[in-house]
Amino acid sequence: MKEIATFSQISLYDMFNPIGHDDFCQAEDVGDNVADIDIRYAFYDLSLYEKDVLQNGIDATWKGIIRYVLNNDVTNGFLGINNLTELYEIGLAIQDKQAKKDSGQYYTPDDVAKVMARWLDRQKGSNICDVACGTGKLILTYLDFVGKSKALELLRSGKIFLYDLDETALSICKTILLLKYGKDLDPFIHAIHCDFLSKDIKLPDDCKVIANPPYASVKSIKSTWEKTDVAITSKELYSMFMEKIIRQSEGSVIITSFSFIGGKKFYPLRKVMNDYNGFIVSFDNVPGNIFCGRKHGIFNTNTANSVRAAITVVENKETVKGFKTTPLIRYKNEERQKLLTNEVLEAFIGGQYQIVSKDNSMYFKCAKELNIIWDVWQKCSNKRLGDYVKKDGKYVLSMPKTCRYFTSASVGKMNRNGQMILNIDDENVFYFVYCLINSSFAYWFWRLYDGGITYSKGLLLNLPMFYDKLSIGDKEFFNDTANEMINSAKNYLVTKNNVGIQENIKFPREFRDKINRKILDIMDLNVDERIFDIIHSNMALEVSI
Repeated sequence: MKEIATFSQISLYDMFNPIGHDDFCQAEDVGDNVADIDIRYAFYDLSLYEKDVLQNGIDATWKGIIRYVLNNDVTNGFLGINNLTELYEIGLAIQDKQAKKDSGQYYTPDDVAKVMARWLDRQKGSNICDVACGTGKLILTYLDFVGKSKALELLRSGKIFLYDLDETALSICKTILLLKYGKDLDPFIHAIHCDFLSKDIKLPDDCKVIANPPYASVKSIKSTWEKTDVAITSKELYSMFMEKIIRQSEGSVIITSFSFIGGKKFYPLRKVMNDYNGFIVSFDNVPGNIFCGRKHGIFNTNTANSVRAAITVVENKETVKGFKTTPLIRYKNEERQKLLTNEVLEAFIGGQYQIVSKDNSMYFKCAKELNIIWDVWQKCSNKRLGDYVKKDGKYVLSMPKTCRYFTSASVGKMNRNGQMILNIDDENVFYFVYCLINSSFAYWFWRLYDGGITYSKGLLLNLPMFYDKLSIGDKEFFNDTANEMINSAKNYLVTKNNVGIQENIKFPREFRDKINRKILDIMDLNVDERIFDIIHSNMALEVSI
């Protein structure tokens, strides 16, 4: 990311006038005649653009492009406003792919931007701020949503504020606004080139914010930033942006990584959020991914990445504190159009506003249909799995750390990388834990509090246990079921050859359903055991039973 010590209000007419474009013209050897330059841009294409970026750099290239499109009111064609965003992105890839990665840029797809715009419109605040606006996808989508008349009113009354560290991207954003709504609006649009985390930067009063903050870590906290607990502990740009936005705005809609929901280093951010309220919608990245599917315009660049995203909506209602959550939503790409509407996503939101504390330091992501089971499970449990695991326990159980759709336990170590070994002294406890891991409960616990790439041993050892509640008959059931599964495990062994041999056991669902049914009966819950298909399915809207 660029280092800057000051910030400025960008005036595009000062910045991109023809006289200031001489260096670019001379580098291209097209003379100093502005008409010659304009003719060249009239026939501009991707090969000329690539040549310009490689020879002159992306900033100089875009000074020329912006001057041309503003002076000639270009709204269509290769340099039309619908293509500028992706043309800039492709220029970044040409100039330096690693720079884009290091700055944490993930562009917001159209459908996600529309959902965020609708939620923003419901929030309090008369001034509209797009923080880390980039080339303007979010603010442009919001203005489209409110309609041209309202958009013109907001722009002309000076209620639109744009913030970004990337001066060229910020200029492109303002250029699109001027071409779309009128160049006479230039003096009224607040385009602020800045380091948003600087203590000198304050959001305007009575504002609401829409944002896709940078997703990148930092090694140290700059002297110009507020040294908050969030900044010092997380050292993540997106969490620092979230804290500042939440503290200084009346309401906000922010898309980020989902890691702040449960990550240990983000606990200070969750404590800050205790004083506010709203909801969090979180998404898995398999099989469908939120940051992909960008098919508009004339370019298709990167179409996927590994970020599991969350949209945080800060409502700041007067009577409540804390945040509601959805479960970690997993969906197929063919469901995306139906899924990504405000009404459908809101139907996933749980009913409980969560407040974190030292004893309950993470937000849990529970499907509404499973709330009663989660409540009873916690009440039934007086211990954790870690209470039964002993360093020298003679009964050895292993579990793979990766668990995309289920967890599995095996006796002894498996032939694979990435496994957790549990040693247990008591034989009956061992059989119960074996069944619990092969049920839906251990997997569900991971989805409640994590659901990312791997299952950490610390989380597994925190699994709620109700072994003391088991009757003699219950223990016999788990002993018999575990032995049946252990004796047949070799029939269900699956092997993958990615990074060496990776063994796992994939039992038929009959075993899982059988154990789930027994646990529900122990909890005295008359619930169909197939309800857990909600968490195992790779579909959000249609769960096959």
